[in-house]
Amino acid sequence: MSSYFEARKISPKFYKNYKLPSYLSNRLPKDKSLPILDFGCGFGQTLLALRDLGYGNIIGCDIDDEAIKYCISQGLKVENCSNLDEFVNKYENHFDFIIMSHVLEHFSKKEIISTLIKLRKMLKEDGELMIMVPNAQSNTGAYWAYEDFTHTTLFTSGSIYYVLKIAGFSKIEFIDVECLEGLTFVKRYLKKLLLSIYKVNLHFWNRVTSSSFHKPSSEIFSFEIKVKARK
Repeated sequence: MSSYFEARKISPKFYKNYKLPSYLSNRLPKDKSLPILDFGCGFGQTLLALRDLGYGNIIGCDIDDEAIKYCISQGLKVENCSNLDEFVNKYENHFDFIIMSHVLEHFSKKEIISTLIKLRKMLKEDGELMIMVPNAQSNTGAYWAYEDFTHTTLFTSGSIYYVLKIAGFSKIEFIDVECLEGLTFVKRYLKKLLLSIYKVNLHFWNRVTSSSFHKPSSEIFSFEIKVKARK
């Protein structure tokens, strides 16, 4: 039987020349000795990028044996977290920063909040969680619900805020909503202009079709939602 990564046609080569996105690198702890966890680290591309930036106290976890074996071969500290309760007990109140990139959508709906609670337990009192999930409100919409067969839930800003809040997180902040970080001035200006046109068009047709968005929720239209939350 094929593993997840094999079935998805993903290998370490897929992440060749991978660099941390600006929205993440700009929000890493300044103290590079602080413990950081990459939850659902895959082939370790984020861990390798962190190591290249000088972060030395980094740990990854995953449930795929092939991915874990590869990470270890690269000199990374990566553990199997199939038994999540055991892993949480081992690292309770341990991490200053946890990264969870495109992992939460693989959990069943009944597991999502309990999983976030377990992540919160592994953070120190002032620790932060950086989480990225596919965005159901994006231009590609439901595509990401079905492109990966193992996805169970897509999120909007309102639903990811909800599950984080119910899990006990505070100071929930949406990051780089317009995806402008790391762009040149010209590209930032052009993208911001085109996005404003997109929003006007979208809101116009919402009125025509008697549709609407939940007003308290942030409007985010990129393929992923990036959010930072404190314990």
